[in-house]
Order: sequence, then structure tokens, then C-alpha cells
Amino acid sequence: MYLDPMTVYREYVQNSVDAIDDARQAGLFSLSDAGLVQIEIDASLRRVRIRDNGAGLDGSNFKRRLLAFGSSAKRGKKARGFRGVGRLSGLGYCQELVFRSRTDGEKFVRELCWDCRRLKSALRSTDDGSALADLVREMVFVRKASGDGYPSRFFEVELAGVVRHRSDRLLSSQAVAEYLSQVAPVPFAPDFKLGEQITSALGEHVDLAPIELRIAGVEGQIYRPFRDEFQIGEKETDRFTEVSISRIEGIDGGLAAIAWVLHHGYTGAIPVKAQIKGLRARSGNIQIGEHALFEELFPEPRFNAWTVGEVHVVDSRIIPNGRRDHFEQNVHYDNLINSVGIVPGSVEIGVAGVDG
Repeated sequence: MYLDPMTVYREYVQNSVDAIDDARQAGLFSLSDAGLVQIEIDASLRRVRIRDNGAGLDGSNFKRRLLAFGSSAKRGKKARGFRGVGRLSGLGYCQELVFRSRTDGEKFVRELCWDCRRLKSALRSTDDGSALADLVREMVFVRKASGDGYPSRFFEVELAGVVRHRSDRLLSSQAVAEYLSQVAPVPFAPDFKLGEQITSALGEHVDLAPIELRIAGVEGQIYRPFRDEFQIGEKETDRFTEVSISRIEGIDGGLAAIAWVLHHGYTGAIPVKAQIKGLRARSGNIQIGEHALFEELFPEPRFNAWTVGEVHVVDSRIIPNGRRDHFEQNVHYDNLINSVGIVPGSVEIGVAGVDG
């Protein structure tokens, strides 16, 4: 279902952020504390582990929640995940997919393991008429393991025997860091001067879900890629000078989205490698689609390459599709698109004909 292998990192980090939110609401740590998500990538063993210090899954929920296909306990809540399929995104990219968890007070760690090789073979077989429930019984096993060496509360997903795909980017710590800095709900860097103004404008309406994301082999925690200066070419740089912030109203007069655009010298088109190119969309502070999602809003699509900004969706009726590469098409999304335009003569968002 997911076209880009890197999507597995977005899906698992998204689930980690939801688990951290659950822990925060349960009082397991304070509202101001940033939850921790750690990613370990071992290219020599072809293994990836993603662990969070969220609420974890206890024994009564562990197997039931992880094997609830197309169903999610998050549905109807403010959680970022709600379709019940993201946890399976790793099945196509490894030989074995393992989930581990325990909650405070539990002695053992619970493990649920998928045999991805056998699963792929069974799904390719034209004469295998097994029902889904039968396949699960054959391909999945659950067990208890010693808790030695594990935190007292955590959830972890491990991709073992990662398959080689697209230049092996799944096992490149730097590539994963660059990808997640763009799509994950990580904070702005402390040295990005306009970040505080944007965060303040979004904070009242957008759950920014502060997390500390760390990737083994990458120095420091992962921040959004925005800095005061950015590269235009090999020897040319540009600098952000100010930010414009706009409110986009919904059909019924409520708030549909908040958009911001960074202004700079417009000395040239921004290259993809700068990781900030284009007007982008976010929902639950997770990026939806890529940098070209809103190109159609510009008088000429190429103008998007000169733009740096985001549209943060607030209205829960504007829903990301299953792949999170676009939104479901409905009247609320149509209103968003019809309400956002580019003001002639500048790269600035106009809302319902009014300058941002």
C-alpha cells in the first residue's frame, strides 16, 4: 500500500508519538516533557529498531491490538493514526517483523513476531485459499521474554533482515534523519530564529506533540530542517527575513487550517536537497504528501520551487488518505483548496481574497 519504503519510519514514529501522548495524558510524565523516540539502524545485521517511552501495551491488549486489521482503538480520537494498518507497513520490507512492549510493573516483555518470508510466499501462491485468520495463525507467534536489559515501560518495533531497496536507504541513518526531519513532529532547531514565532501561532490550535527523536549514528536530536540561512546553489545562500501567518476558515466558519510562509531574498529556485522546498501540508503535525502537493495553487507550478511554507490542517473533517500522500476528496478539502491562493506579485498566502 505504501509506495516509498521510507514511509515505514513515518508510520512507526507516528505511532510512537500517539503512545507518548497516551502516557502524558495518563500522568506518566508531565505535559511539558518531550517523549523519547530512539531509532537504531545496524546495516551490518540489516536490522532496524524503533523504540518509544510511551504508555506501552499491557498483556490484555498486546495481541488484540496488534492483530486488529483495519481497526484502531484511536479511531474517533485526536490521535494521528486511526486506520489500523500503519503498524503492518514493515511487512513488505523485512524478513521478520517483531513488536515488543511492557508496561510499568510487568516483569516480562511480550513479543509478537511475523514471519514475513512465509507470509509473502503464501500471498504469492495462486492455489493457497487460506483465510486471513488461518494465515495469521501460521505466520505469527506471541511469547514472553525476559525483561532484563529493557526499560520498565516501552514499545518497540524491530525490522530484522531488511530487504535491499532503492539504494538501501532504509539502512542509511543519514537518509532516515533527513526524511524524518521533514515529515515527523519534531521541533524547530533552537537556532532558527523564526521558529518560536511559528510555534507560538500554531500552539493554540495544533498539537505539536513535542518529541525528542534520536537516531544512532546521527549527532544530536533530530530537528526540522529550517535554519536562518539555506543553500540555493553550491556557492550561493539566501536568508529568511520574516514569516507571514494566515488563518483559513472552514465552511461553517470554524478554523480549517493555519498556514505560514517564510520570506527570503528569492534569489533562485530552492533545490530539493535543501529539504524545505515548496508549500507543504501537515495534519497532526505530520507531513502529508510531498513538496509538490499544492503546486496547482500557483499561477505557474514552478513558482512552488521558490516557496517555503506549510498549511497545518486543523479541521478533523479534512482527512489524510490511507497512504498519507494526499487528502480524501470532500467538500471540506475543496474549501481548503479554494480558500488558499497565492497573492499576485509575491510568494504569500492569500485567504479568501485577503492578503495573509
